[in-house]
Amino acid sequence: MKIQAKAIYFNGIVQGVGFRPFVFKLAEELGINGWVNNSSHGVTIHAEGNKLDLFYDRLLNEAPPLAQIVTARFVETEPKRYKTFEIVESEAKQDADVLISPDVATCRDCLKDMADPMSRYCAYPFTNCTNCGPRYSIIRDVPYDRVQTTMSEFPMCNSCAADYINPRDRRFHAQPVACKNCGPKLQLSDAFGHPLPGIGVDQLAQGGIIAVKGLGGFHLVCDARNTEAVHRLRERKERGSKPFAVMARSVAKACNEVNISAKEEELLQCPAAPIVVLERKLALAEPLPENIAPGIQTLGIIMPYTPVHHRLFEGPCDFLVMTSANLSGRPLIYTNEEAFETLQGIADYFLMHNRDIYHPCDDSVVQVIGNEIVFFRRARGYVPLPILLSQVQIKTPLLGVGGELKNTFCLALGQQAFVSQYIGDVEGYENLQRFHQELESFQRVVNIAPSAIAYDKHPNYQLTRFALEQPWPKYAVQHHHAHLVSVLGEWDRTEPTLGVICDGTGYGEDHCIWGFEFLYGNSSGYERKGHLEYLGLPGGDAGAKQPLRIAYSYLKTLFDSVEWEKTSSFWSALSIHERQILDRQLETGIQVFQTSSAGRLFDAVSALLGVCTKVTYEGQAAIELESLGADFLRQESLEDSEYRRRNKQLLYSYEVSAENGELILRVRQLFEELVRDVLLGVSREEIAYRFHQTIAQAIVDIALKLGAGCGPLVLSGGVFQNKLLTEAVLENCHAQGIKVLRSRSLPPGDGGLAFGQLLIANEVL
Repeated sequence: MKIQAKAIYFNGIVQGVGFRPFVFKLAEELGINGWVNNSSHGVTIHAEGNKLDLFYDRLLNEAPPLAQIVTARFVETEPKRYKTFEIVESEAKQDADVLISPDVATCRDCLKDMADPMSRYCAYPFTNCTNCGPRYSIIRDVPYDRVQTTMSEFPMCNSCAADYINPRDRRFHAQPVACKNCGPKLQLSDAFGHPLPGIGVDQLAQGGIIAVKGLGGFHLVCDARNTEAVHRLRERKERGSKPFAVMARSVAKACNEVNISAKEEELLQCPAAPIVVLERKLALAEPLPENIAPGIQTLGIIMPYTPVHHRLFEGPCDFLVMTSANLSGRPLIYTNEEAFETLQGIADYFLMHNRDIYHPCDDSVVQVIGNEIVFFRRARGYVPLPILLSQVQIKTPLLGVGGELKNTFCLALGQQAFVSQYIGDVEGYENLQRFHQELESFQRVVNIAPSAIAYDKHPNYQLTRFALEQPWPKYAVQHHHAHLVSVLGEWDRTEPTLGVICDGTGYGEDHCIWGFEFLYGNSSGYERKGHLEYLGLPGGDAGAKQPLRIAYSYLKTLFDSVEWEKTSSFWSALSIHERQILDRQLETGIQVFQTSSAGRLFDAVSALLGVCTKVTYEGQAAIELESLGADFLRQESLEDSEYRRRNKQLLYSYEVSAENGELILRVRQLFEELVRDVLLGVSREEIAYRFHQTIAQAIVDIALKLGAGCGPLVLSGGVFQNKLLTEAVLENCHAQGIKVLRSRSLPPGDGGLAFGQLLIANEVL
């Protein structure tokens, strides 16, 4: 019988995930001869034998769990009469387009090795294999081979080298493979750099704060049950009231503190290991301290995802505060030198290792909203996975630079778009430098060098100036248009669609601050169909940190003199001088910016209820208001809650009017009734709940008036990270038969902006 031969090509995440050993073992089983290698385009196989169709089908259907095949093809070729099947050396080419795996949480097999006293990996804090460990955070260039990673500094010992070249071993070509004899070393030291024994378990138990070098950067860690230690960490880090994430020893332990659904448990234990925002349990005898997450009834819980984390739980602590080690407004710290210099006076101890981090990467943050995963921050565990496009072809290598806050950027070519890890707010010099650093290195990883650029229309953004300095074709994109198209792009849809975009700030076409917008369009363009009425925002974007001033301005503008007199008790926290300045600003219009922002509307209500009158972190006022509204449901019986949810009398009044061909949501009546409830002593929880329900109803009412029942409705913008509001909108849409499109793999906030910018620029340019 004539021997057949095929050249087989796979592209996707097929390197560093055990794909070649899988091919090798399957070839042996089926009597296939030839070879497999890593190439700059993925994995290439030359296969000879009589079962090539079966071989190809099983390669597709039985690939390793971490592998993701994006494209697969084969061509008939001439047989070379190979006698065996081998794994051969990788080949590198200039035009690499292989996908790199995200960093992956420690697998069960490696945890067993760590617990085995007979294993050379016993208690070793850098144990990994092809199914787990660092990937993106250590790679310098493709193809993904050890020499291209920060593990190149650690020559393998004979034992590790034997595992590395054995196709039947779990660690075959696991690029970070190492053991205690040849791999990275961990060292605990005090604040003066003096070495200490152990890894800090005793120091944590005694209330110490440790700077721990992790997978993508440093964390600041302390015992989460130690109220005083948490307080010291908050004070030293100048954290304000921003919540800390908590690492739990196990899901079982976490269940003692928070409610966890099956979907949320799956998220906690998935290879990406994100922080999952979960609802705290009520009436616990000894709950975790309130100062972990002041003013809110949720906790961000994360499971141990590195061997170092698992070892930190060898002591008595069941919960550890695990917060990113960055000073307020500055980027994540990821080098030993910077950590030791910058964290003096914050950390009592330092737990460092000598494996370099090449791509700093924060923990990802998600929440289940409406039974779907919503990203708050997309980074470790998910980047650099691409968004795949089938309806759109990116013909020119494109860069979308994103927004000023919660920045990510996006590179795209062909039918793949790569959104970077969370960079942060790029207003400051250090964060802007981090943006440039990551943009340069990310291009090598995804092999896209841009020749055109898309950016936000805001004229004062740092990244707008950066874009305008580039020699390439460029296109300015309206902020909320980018939000709309980002969601459409995730769903691979190109037809014009109605969307409601609710966020804090976006530069409008009329030079006002937009943020509660009904847009109809696609990547080719859009029409503004409606919005929240314009109200005066004192101080513009900077004024967002003073919710009580926003409330003062809104009510002074909306109320007549009789209604205004009733509000005198609300302003006691504002000095007479502050009120005089605000009055003067409102009279003259100096430094008062017209805004339709949903975020500022939530801020104003939060301040009126006395929930948050001064902001210490972005979104605080709205987050605490949401938590208060959610408490209204939590404190009532299920039957009564369902009654309240459906009782139309719970809604405040609002008006929708037409003006210049647009629908305007007017909120004077809403504020009058809300103020009345406050003065009558209605509980803050009920008022907050009613406010959320009212806004949800108003969104759907206007959407229906604009024809949402005839097609899907896009929900986008950071306000739709609000679980209480979003689930109310989803419920109302379901009742009206409206299909909803939401972000699936990107944040609905500004973390998804760059992708939308890029798609719009691709259409226009």
